[in-house]
Amino acid sequence: MTLTRITAATAAGSSAANEDHLLASGSWALVLDGVTRYPDDGCVHDVPWYVANLGAALAAELATDNDIREVLRAGIAAVTDRHRRTCDVGNPVTPAATAAIARFGGDRFEWLVLGDSAVVLHRRGREPRAESDDRLARLTDPPPVEPVGGLRRYPVDYLARVRNRPGGFWVAAADPDAADAARFGSEPIAGLESAALVTDGITRLVERYGLTWTELLGLAASGGAERLIAEVRAAERADRRFGPGAKRHDDATAVLLGLG
Repeated sequence: MTLTRITAATAAGSSAANEDHLLASGSWALVLDGVTRYPDDGCVHDVPWYVANLGAALAAELATDNDIREVLRAGIAAVTDRHRRTCDVGNPVTPAATAAIARFGGDRFEWLVLGDSAVVLHRRGREPRAESDDRLARLTDPPPVEPVGGLRRYPVDYLARVRNRPGGFWVAAADPDAADAARFGSEPIAGLESAALVTDGITRLVERYGLTWTELLGLAASGGAERLIAEVRAAERADRRFGPGAKRHDDATAVLLGLG
């Protein structure tokens, strides 16, 4: 396998700090999407601190031969240990992130997703497929969203019952056992032409604006990761469906891998 190219870009959705994070090397890549902070989360650190520290911890683990779920488990544990003395890491809305990770080398390509970031894979002669985690979207009987910290979202008492709980949804936060709930896979790298790791600020091109994954990868091939961000921003500006308290522009991040 040869990594023929890698392009990456990230952009904040507003004047606030970007809560996405990306890292890549010649044998692995990752994107993290920090969960917008809730008030009274029990932490002295902000979300950019959390994703930067989680990214660094994951990078160290990806250099090992550990199972990719163990990579995530160890990364979460390392960050939790780093701030458990100063913060209430048991708070139900302690800083958190979704994650998409890829590791490649030899004859195998490994991927992992936790939360609604995605890994998009394109094999020669086949339609692209996206691997993600839609458990947040599949919650049964969720309550109405309400204003919390300037945005309309689920109340904290509901999140305490469903975030990182069986039957709910899972993110990287303070509990390393969340790694056991990640979706993951390992497959031959032969025939894999490209892969993309994207946060949900990019996947909304498909999920909200009707592109196919083939079209998304076509935009990426012609204009790189920056083209994807430009396309989603144009679609968001033209969208008349956003109501008060909705997040029109989300942080958006993409890492594109050319494989041959």
